[in-house]
Amino acid sequence: MKLVKSILVELILPFILCWFFMSVLVDIVAIPTVFKNISNLQEAGKIGMTVFGRFNCFEIFFGSFILLGLLSLKEKSKLMISISVLLLLLSFFYTFYMTPMIAQTSIKIHQVLVTDPQYELLQKQHNFYHIAYRYFDTVKLLVLLAFAGLVIRFNIRRIHKECV
Repeated sequence: MKLVKSILVELILPFILCWFFMSVLVDIVAIPTVFKNISNLQEAGKIGMTVFGRFNCFEIFFGSFILLGLLSLKEKSKLMISISVLLLLLSFFYTFYMTPMIAQTSIKIHQVLVTDPQYELLQKQHNFYHIAYRYFDTVKLLVLLAFAGLVIRFNIRRIHKECV
């Protein structure tokens, strides 16, 4: 059990950085490339939702293991545990609310005629979810970056205490 705890502790920073860089890759490279290279907006949307849906599973994985690693530390930091819980909750929010709502709204939009008054309402709802998703994702990236810095600082202090 001690070996598992030690491994979890050592993986905290790599998992935070993997999560950060994978998010950047999906948000800034993969999804824009899909929408730039696929002319059918409905198909591009399906691919985008599939990518985000699968990526949300990785986010839950990273969030869970980061939290487990932090809970395995001898000297626990309430701040880092709180940040980890926040990120994990955000992952659940993406997975079980935001991504399904965007996907459902997209499906409804494509079932309604452009001239139908409901089309405009669905478009507004879709835009709201997209803007909210981008906002939360920006916050997530900033929190992950700050979290990485916090963990690095914590590790330096921990190593310094062991050496002294």
